[in-house]
Amino acid sequence: MTANNRPGSHPPLGLKDTFSLDQLPLHSTDLLTLLDPRGRILYESPAIERLYGYEQDELVGEQVAEYFHPEDRERVVEAFAAMVSEKAHHVEAVEYRHLQADGSYKWIESVGSSNPTPDGNYVINSRDISERKQRERELQQTREQVQSERDGKEAIRQLLLQTSTNREIAASVCHLLVNDYGYESAWVVRKQGPGGGDQHPVVIADHGSDRGFRHPGEGSAIDAATRRTLATDDPVTVTTDMDGENDIVAQLERCGLFSVRSVPLVHEGLSYGALTVVRADTGSDVAGQLVDEVAAALAFKQQVHRQQEALAGETVTELSLRYTGDHVLTALSRALAVEDGDEEDDEFPELVVEELHAEGGPGSTYLVKTADVDAETVRATAAELPSVTAATVVTETETTAIVSIRAEKGSIRGVLGGYGEILRSITVCDGRLNLTVEFPRRTDLSAIVDAVQDHWPEVTMYACTERPVDDDHPSAFSGLTKKQENALRAASLSGFFERPQQASAEDVAETLDSSASTFLHHLRNAERTVFEDAFSHDLRLD
Repeated sequence: MTANNRPGSHPPLGLKDTFSLDQLPLHSTDLLTLLDPRGRILYESPAIERLYGYEQDELVGEQVAEYFHPEDRERVVEAFAAMVSEKAHHVEAVEYRHLQADGSYKWIESVGSSNPTPDGNYVINSRDISERKQRERELQQTREQVQSERDGKEAIRQLLLQTSTNREIAASVCHLLVNDYGYESAWVVRKQGPGGGDQHPVVIADHGSDRGFRHPGEGSAIDAATRRTLATDDPVTVTTDMDGENDIVAQLERCGLFSVRSVPLVHEGLSYGALTVVRADTGSDVAGQLVDEVAAALAFKQQVHRQQEALAGETVTELSLRYTGDHVLTALSRALAVEDGDEEDDEFPELVVEELHAEGGPGSTYLVKTADVDAETVRATAAELPSVTAATVVTETETTAIVSIRAEKGSIRGVLGGYGEILRSITVCDGRLNLTVEFPRRTDLSAIVDAVQDHWPEVTMYACTERPVDDDHPSAFSGLTKKQENALRAASLSGFFERPQQASAEDVAETLDSSASTFLHHLRNAERTVFEDAFSHDLRLD
């Protein structure tokens, strides 16, 4: 910094005006400054060149306060004045930003003593604390991010508790993302039904600005991300610095936006729609994570509402479906068939199947029960199938065998899901998959069959009946988490409750791909929930 662009310019003072400089440690790595009682610089040690980039005598004669950051100046001047006014020995330390020769500011800690030199001046010791301040800023940012994430999750929890309809919670989360987390706009769309494909999504809630991009049915380039998510059930993110997304990037830039992200509303393999957000800046990691949390909460709420709707009706429709195409269960049945020279005369074992709820990630887990084939044969045969990743014998008695099978794909729940249905039974007979599914009475069954046929063209409906809801036997699983329901189902099917016990806790836990202690924890919680619900139901009847 030259004399022309410094905050002030004064003729340098002669060294005769100061006490002997030999008393100062001139080679200190810290900067030593000699100030008169009015804050005028009398001397700077050689460290000024390293610390601020000024030549050693460049600032002599100037008011030191002119080099403080404007936001810090008053505070530091007051600290110096208080130090000068002290009668007894007093050390004053203060942190502030000091102007450097290149025009930037650096964080400094200065320490001075109220004991003046013989000439009545004051020695100030200053050191660079910019790295420490940076660490403090990073730590504070981390704390703020953690707190923001906690606040966001708590906000989601409260929305789940306080809202009663899908539209209400969708509208609430859109407001949350825009008003509290810096998104330019947010909107939620639903599918017309289960299954993907080129559907015409319907906006059920939105909030924030609209610059022509929030109309999925009108060919918006930005909302192509939404349509892609609906078709694939995969999240889609596009930013202006990405290649290969020319149409979307072009519209983002026209609208003054930085990014668009669309997240599927998927719960336990069932897809309900998508949440899409756009923002004008890069945003924070917390904000990005919260979008995924919100999407998961929305999907969960969608499923709860549809199940509640199903239970609230007076009648239900029972639909029987038959599937003859390729599936891991039909493949297993055919592989176990006893050949009799003529394919039509082959003897197929009868398999009774339970599909456990998925705990996240691809794949499906089935508990296969049969009285026609021994357990080891079922396990070994299943293990040879290409799509099977694991096969384990759960238990075997004189009359039945139960085997756990994990497959890469083929979830039946995922194909059927989306209408509040209850999957009552899965059986495999004569190499064909038979399903019994219960739906609310007013469900559009033709839409269900069409959606299932999109996945399984070989599926046919062979029975459809309507019956009253059995209020005397409320659903035992209505209050359970999916982990608790899986534990209870697996324990019951495997003979865990039988005496003598047919399967140990370790055996059932292996089926669930968990530890015995985890299985028992979920089982105890499931039992408590079922019993409490049963007893409270009895009390209500009284």
